[in-house]
Amino acid sequence: MDSKQTAYLLLGGNLGNCVETFAAARREISQRAGQIVQASSLYTSPAWGFESENLFYNQALAIETELDPYALLRVLLGIEKDLGRVRPLVQGAQKQYASRIIDIDILFYGNTVICDTRLCIPHPLLPRRAFALVPMAQIAPDLVHPQLNRSLRQLLEQCPDGVQEVRLYDPSAVASRNAADTGLEPVFPEGIRFIAIEGNIGAGKTTLSRRISKQFGAKWVTESFEENIFLPKFYRNRERYAFPLELTFLAERYRQAKEDFVQELFSPFIVSDFSISKSLIFAQNTLQEDEYSLFSRLYKIILTTLPQPDLYVYLHSDVNRLMKNIRRRGREYESNMDPAYLQMIEQGYMDYMRTLPARRSLIIETTEMDFVNNEDDYRRIVEMIAAAARRAMENK
Repeated sequence: MDSKQTAYLLLGGNLGNCVETFAAARREISQRAGQIVQASSLYTSPAWGFESENLFYNQALAIETELDPYALLRVLLGIEKDLGRVRPLVQGAQKQYASRIIDIDILFYGNTVICDTRLCIPHPLLPRRAFALVPMAQIAPDLVHPQLNRSLRQLLEQCPDGVQEVRLYDPSAVASRNAADTGLEPVFPEGIRFIAIEGNIGAGKTTLSRRISKQFGAKWVTESFEENIFLPKFYRNRERYAFPLELTFLAERYRQAKEDFVQELFSPFIVSDFSISKSLIFAQNTLQEDEYSLFSRLYKIILTTLPQPDLYVYLHSDVNRLMKNIRRRGREYESNMDPAYLQMIEQGYMDYMRTLPARRSLIIETTEMDFVNNEDDYRRIVEMIAAAARRAMENK
């Protein structure tokens, strides 16, 4: 057996927030089972084998793994358990179907054929299950079933199950439903995948992006900046620590982009509180000319490998308001923040925003707004972002 095999998995579930649970499952699979090399869209369909009011979500994944089939099964069962799955009891030979938080099935493992009390590969019920064949046919239509000698495309055409009941998951429908629950109009358009909400230090980008993602069913990605060991040192001695600080930030943002943005683009909708462009904006204002020249060359190489936001939102607030916000949150290493430094960063953001296409960028003036405590201010901001998102999708 080769050191690496391609295995095809199916995620399923109908309890809780399946979009977030699937995202967590993909992260765990990529860390513990193998590299995800393909992922289908998300699909919904009625429960199969029992009655349930909740639609099931499904997604097919292709992974490259060094684990043998039984080791892979053990890892996947562990991931299910860690994500809260409680498997029903098996009575005799009859499997008891039930609603579940997450289910991770191995559909194929290379051309391997196994069937014993622990594991059956290929999955014996695959030819009868449209909810599995539809996402599998999306990513591997010409994959040939090693026992039936038919491609997945052919199996889907011959499937006795109700293919028409398997529908592409529409994140805008979730947004509409959640918006209705809170009195907001349906807002985010179908097809929007990635919104980055940026701002100067203290602008409130993390708070806003987190609330929007929670309310409208998006995956939230936040920058893990507090782990940067050079940040407190930089605020004490900027000239000495600027270069290692910016390099560390760039490396961490690249890691997050690869692990979160690339993997989470398999999710229907992402809202983040940063983008990789932040590295260049800050580096322009903190590095010496020769340092910046080296840094920008590295940044341009990295940029070509990462997805870019469909919409880039910048929260603008004047320096006095930013300083109040910074003092209010009370981070020790920000206690001696220089207003001139904030003004310099502000100019860097404005220069960057001018380089973006108008359809992909939005500046919101928030100096006189309180979107944390004032619901009207929050709704106004959501409406502005939603309108800009619709324009971005119309001109895409």
